[in-house]
Amino acid sequence: MKLIERYIFRRALTYTVGSLTALVLIVWIVQVLQRLDIVRTSATAAGDIFWIALMLMPDLAAGVLPFALLIGAVQTLNSLNADSERAVIAASGGSRSVITKPIMILAAVASGLILFNSHVVGPAASSAFQNGIRSINADAISLFLQPGRFEQVQDGLIMSIDEARGPNVRGLFLADTRDPTLDLTYFAREASIVEREGQSYLVLDDGQLHRKRNNDGSVSIIEFQTYAFDLANLRPVETRDWVRMSERSTRELLNPDPNDRVYQLHPNRFTEELAQRRTDWLYPIAFALWALIVAGHPRTNRQGPGPAMALGLGGSLLLKAGGFVSLSLVSDDARYTALAYGLPLGAIALDLWLLWRNVNVSETRAVRAVSDGTLWLGSQLQRLLPGARSGKAAGA
Repeated sequence: MKLIERYIFRRALTYTVGSLTALVLIVWIVQVLQRLDIVRTSATAAGDIFWIALMLMPDLAAGVLPFALLIGAVQTLNSLNADSERAVIAASGGSRSVITKPIMILAAVASGLILFNSHVVGPAASSAFQNGIRSINADAISLFLQPGRFEQVQDGLIMSIDEARGPNVRGLFLADTRDPTLDLTYFAREASIVEREGQSYLVLDDGQLHRKRNNDGSVSIIEFQTYAFDLANLRPVETRDWVRMSERSTRELLNPDPNDRVYQLHPNRFTEELAQRRTDWLYPIAFALWALIVAGHPRTNRQGPGPAMALGLGGSLLLKAGGFVSLSLVSDDARYTALAYGLPLGAIALDLWLLWRNVNVSETRAVRAVSDGTLWLGSQLQRLLPGARSGKAAGA
């Protein structure tokens, strides 16, 4: 890269890393606070919770990295315009590639990191996190539950046992009121913590499930021979899904076991997870191109940054929301896989066309009308504020 390109790359990298750090810490702290209730379940959980929470970092970072890249790129381009550097580059005959190249190199690095996380780091970290939660809950059941006492294992989840012998429990009672529309009560003659595919699960034997609907008070009773709970969240294991999709390796998703019960009943789940891992890396490229479109044109410092940041975040959120919706549709109908791939690819194609046509989205008639309307509305609201009136009176 040329000297000016390295300068722009460093600025974009600095802004992106700063935005990524702030976004990841905010989301990570929220996730940790949501799971602090498991500290009460085990004496060792307090020391393990932060290590387990670190396993959330790879997926959190990969999820917010495209937005951090967009914020960093728009901020860099806005600062170049604010310092008149962008205008000087244009006036001196510098091509658009001087601006485009460092931003797209940074986007390629981000895409590579997300691709590596999706197929290697992410599944391993997800498995480590879920196994850590399972281990804590297994300790709570086998070591710390006292016979004859009702203990609140989680908010809305109460458990009691008659007798515990290591991983085996006799006379288990479990009341689950976490769903506001449904109360679930489990009774089991015996229960045990079993290992399946290297992970721990709570398996209830010879019991009943009492299900009460809170809207009408109706109660149904179901007798079962075996009922399995995932110790990561103490919820029933659906269709013997002993391993979550996020914990499976890409090789397992590409070549699933034909005898896998989940694959037999829900093959679209494998398609959905693969589609997500294969498309996540496209969003940094789409977002970087969009940042160049909304903020890459020369502007004087008197014009200000304009609506570049609002346009950038609005367009990226719209695209990402469309991606989430398309992926959720794949689980019901595999034909929507084309939509999951088509959205980011179509956005990249549209961005490239707009760059080729040198379209300044910020100066289009529709955007200017919305911007002028927002400024007018702000001025009208300012006139209604008591401070504005007193300021005018003082000036008079």
